[in-house]
Amino acid sequence: MNTGQKVWTRTFESHNWGPVLATGGGLVFAGGTNDRYFRAFDAKTGDLVWQWRTNSGITAVPSSFAVDGVQYIAVQSGWGVDAQRMQESLDKFRGTKTDVPQGASSGSSP
Repeated sequence: MNTGQKVWTRTFESHNWGPVLATGGGLVFAGGTNDRYFRAFDAKTGDLVWQWRTNSGITAVPSSFAVDGVQYIAVQSGWGVDAQRMQESLDKFRGTKTDVPQGASSGSSP
């Protein structure tokens, strides 16, 4: 039942540019912070279950797929021009300098 009530909140040191994927298995996947981590959270508690640091920032939508009955989550990593310019605007406002490598990678995990 959807009550519209907030169940949990997660605060990141940097803005979260990336989308979020919730799975039927009770996990929530999120990336898009300029610290380059792709994370999995417990959907009920918000506890961090798993994290992996990519070569660059994540701005793509995580996707879920199955092969021979095993579910996988995949995400594309590669900080593009749009995200870089948005980060530069935030840095200008905050008086900071954030460096996010432009290298790209992809990965998946069961």
